[in-house]
Amino acid sequence: MAITKYKVIKKNLEAVINYAKNGEKTEHGILVSGINCLPENAYEEMMLIKKNFHKEDGRLGYHFIQSFKGKEVSARQCNDIGMKLAESLWGDKYQVLVCTHVDKDNVHNHIILNSVSFVDGSKYHNSNVELALVRETNDELCKKYGLSIVETDKANKEDEIAESRIANYNRNSGKMALIKKDIDEAIENAVKYQDFVDELGYKGYFVKKSNNSISISTPYFNRNIRIARAFGEDYTFENIKYRIYYNDYKSKNDNNKIYKIRIYEGVKINSELLKKSHFYRLYVHFLYVLGKLPPKIHYEERTPEYYKEIDQFNKLCDELNMISDHKLTSIQDAQNLRTQYLEEISPLKAQKEIYMKLYNKTDNAVDKTILKARINILNEDIERLNKKIQTCKRIINKAEKGEKEDWIIQKRFQDNKERSEKEIAKSKDKKKIR
Repeated sequence: MAITKYKVIKKNLEAVINYAKNGEKTEHGILVSGINCLPENAYEEMMLIKKNFHKEDGRLGYHFIQSFKGKEVSARQCNDIGMKLAESLWGDKYQVLVCTHVDKDNVHNHIILNSVSFVDGSKYHNSNVELALVRETNDELCKKYGLSIVETDKANKEDEIAESRIANYNRNSGKMALIKKDIDEAIENAVKYQDFVDELGYKGYFVKKSNNSISISTPYFNRNIRIARAFGEDYTFENIKYRIYYNDYKSKNDNNKIYKIRIYEGVKINSELLKKSHFYRLYVHFLYVLGKLPPKIHYEERTPEYYKEIDQFNKLCDELNMISDHKLTSIQDAQNLRTQYLEEISPLKAQKEIYMKLYNKTDNAVDKTILKARINILNEDIERLNKKIQTCKRIINKAEKGEKEDWIIQKRFQDNKERSEKEIAKSKDKKKIR
């Protein structure tokens, strides 16, 4: 069974972090993990966020302790559960350090939460509802891992209080009722999932999807809201998609597929500011209230032939640009350039293969992130060179086809010339005979 309790860190955040990271208690740092920060630089990164938003005093952080009964879980599993708890509750806005201690009879997690959000600088508020959510999420994880939960009269009473706090808050809060109404309207008006995201954006919300759950930043609260937790199973990602597509479902003939593009006329929304700034979300919300949003949108049909023509035009532009930039005057020039690109791409593919093998072997989350970033950079370079190689190939094919056509035309011209000369010679011979 897992028990959670917390302490407010009002001073000396560094000392609390150093205690949690103690090498003798965490198998020399193996059982130390970070969310939105590197474990080895956790204190420095947390303080950097505080300085950036000028919030270096007051409550510095929160220290949660998650304890398990005896050896009910292994050290690694304990760390994984702590990470999932922290990711679920705070992973979208806050820096968290999760340290698993194995020096006592029971393994337990020390979870250090930075009080200031790296997204918008808002401070975490440990209200009764927030603490009830911690307890509920902790119990859900225990059930998922097949662990026992506390079954006493006192614990059951606390569970009932936690559930009632969450339910009452969601039911009685006027702001939560407005949020639910906005979400329902967006689902009803959407033709596809992206329309749902856009319509909420026009009302001042920022939508973030993680697995099957959706969290939103609203104009009403500094904290994010996980809508399935707040409003029930009808608001999971899959169920929202089902509600959108089921209501709008129409059978279509795939052989006569028609594409539609959105023509957007109106105020442009800065999605980055919508994600980070509470005040910008409020500004967008008032644009919606004043009728400036949503913008005027209409759809125009496009056929597959339209996109084929666009593709051919773009390819022709690439070919002309390459001929002009590299001053290509013959097929041999194009072949030499293609060979050069092939030589450049070979070491990149070899390096990518090395990184992929390392990525598949390592279990360290930080190393995986670094390797993934390097693989993505290599993919961009490989894709760019592949595009140039294909452009060279098209130029060579067209040039060879042009040469062949020239040869055919010249041969036909030569044959016609010879035929006419023979006919002239025959006519002359006939005249001589007469």
